[in-house]
Amino acid sequence: MKRTTLKNKFLAGFTIIELMLTIAVAAVILTLGVPSFQGLMERNQLTSNINRFISSLALARSESIKRNQRVVVCPSNDGTNCNGTGYDNGWIIFVDANADGSRDADDNDEELLWQGERIAAGMTLRGTGLYNSSIPYIPSGRINLPLNGSVRLCIDNDTSRAKMITVIRSGRVHLANYNAQGIPLFNDGNNMPDCAT
Repeated sequence: MKRTTLKNKFLAGFTIIELMLTIAVAAVILTLGVPSFQGLMERNQLTSNINRFISSLALARSESIKRNQRVVVCPSNDGTNCNGTGYDNGWIIFVDANADGSRDADDNDEELLWQGERIAAGMTLRGTGLYNSSIPYIPSGRINLPLNGSVRLCIDNDTSRAKMITVIRSGRVHLANYNAQGIPLFNDGNNMPDCAT
């Protein structure tokens, strides 16, 4: 009688049926796992980018109180001046000594406090109304704009792949709630209509 050893079984390999079954199981797992992994990556990207912007607003507010001066957050394409059309390409935080809402780079009194980097490709970060051009904090830590506003972060301009913050005139920031479809809601319960201003 021939004795089969573990070494002989290992060298025998897989049958074609075992190999095809393994490939089929792997294909099913990948089919189920890849879309949910992509969704997880997008949610993480949204969260990290909106948190970066929220941190910038918190910094601007605290600096305005600490310095007893007006401090502004504005979109910037070059990291020096307020020249952006949204916060997608980055933003700056600066001391607005002359209260004109724009940074005079050659003025030593208008210190640049922070440069926010460009957000990930395919994403937009836009404010509503006046909040898209600048967010000015006065020495009390309040927003120097007539109304509350919001800032919206979207992937591919898709409202179901978005985050929204509400900036109230007291200077505080709130992350929006979502409806059942994952669309951010305003405080009054209405859906965020779009990703643009």
